[in-house]
Amino acid sequence: MKLLTKTSLAYLFFAIPVMIICSFICFYLIQDEVIENTDEALMKDFVRTENKLLKKDSVVDFTSVNGEIIVRPSQLKYSQTATSYSDTSMWDDYEEEMLPFRVLKVKYAGEKMDYDIIVRKIYLESEDLTDGILTTMEIMFACLLLGFFVINFFVSRTLWKPFQKTLGLLGKYDLNKKEKIKFDSVSTKEFKQLNNALNDMTEKIQRDFRNLKEFTENASHEIQTPLAIIRSKLELMIQSENIPQEQMKMIQDIYESTNRLSKLNQSLLLLAKIENRQFHEDQKVNLINLIEKKFDQFEDMIAFKNLSAEKHLSPIELKMNQELADILLSNILGNAIRHNISGGKITVELKNNSLVVSNSGNPLEVSSEKLFERFQKASPSSESVGLGLSIVKQICDTYNFKLQYAYTYNMHILSISF
Repeated sequence: MKLLTKTSLAYLFFAIPVMIICSFICFYLIQDEVIENTDEALMKDFVRTENKLLKKDSVVDFTSVNGEIIVRPSQLKYSQTATSYSDTSMWDDYEEEMLPFRVLKVKYAGEKMDYDIIVRKIYLESEDLTDGILTTMEIMFACLLLGFFVINFFVSRTLWKPFQKTLGLLGKYDLNKKEKIKFDSVSTKEFKQLNNALNDMTEKIQRDFRNLKEFTENASHEIQTPLAIIRSKLELMIQSENIPQEQMKMIQDIYESTNRLSKLNQSLLLLAKIENRQFHEDQKVNLINLIEKKFDQFEDMIAFKNLSAEKHLSPIELKMNQELADILLSNILGNAIRHNISGGKITVELKNNSLVVSNSGNPLEVSSEKLFERFQKASPSSESVGLGLSIVKQICDTYNFKLQYAYTYNMHILSISF
């Protein structure tokens, strides 16, 4: 969710309950004001009636034409005048419905006679009052809400424009191009501090990346050269006929360890290059052709283990680095062949934007959750350096491929979803 949307929703969640509470408060304030004004009008009518009673000497018993004032002589004797207000509903012939009335009842203690006086006044219907208030509040709320969103959208979009430009520049930034990132000059203090911090950070990242890249390149050359010399000298010693059997075994062990060290060095350097995204020039890779090529390369290993191979291939092209695609398939297929059993089976399925490689074999001696970690091997006794599947995992992460492993019916299943 975008920052602008989150900000707008926060204001909205604040505005809605405030407007509801204000609507209720406004409703009750208006209702109280209407009742107060009606009571004042009732009292005025009573005072006028009282004045008429004081001027008359005879018994008064009358009802006004509209029935709003009723005066009746009381059968009881009142010690003092008492008033009370109440609400009631009465039928209105003109409206043909029950209407709300405010009623003032007075027990009037006169000089010669006491009276029961009833003064009634119709006031605004509660439903009409509610509808009027709610309609007014809804219109006001809609106008305020619309105005808020319009103002917030345009103002926020203008204020956050430098931030959006900064994000755009960071998204296009490429360490391998060796170009210094340039942010636009801004007047907002916080954005200026952000751009300055990003400038310093990207410069440091670029320096570190350049140093790491130089290190991997130098290490690849400087380590492989002495290893190649050691290997060649050992090969000459192995071919010599004057070396005792015990020493020959020691030389062979050294030779195997040197080969292992050379593979380990190459794998670690390859992992570093993949992590640093030093492989570029992505192009369309035809997986069928590449898989067929790999099977040709592993033909001797397949024949040596007497494996039966099945291929179900549908045309799929991926946009990725050609070298990484080659390394990916080499590690997956090589792993499936190397860890297979004699007379076993290997199956490759390429369809529905996924690659599934299955091979027969014994269950893992390590947790499947740790299978793609560095230096984890299917069997501790294996001569593998334990980096093949780590390289596969790193390549898949680079291109956002989904990598999964399962073991069912004595078959190891490795699947990649593109």
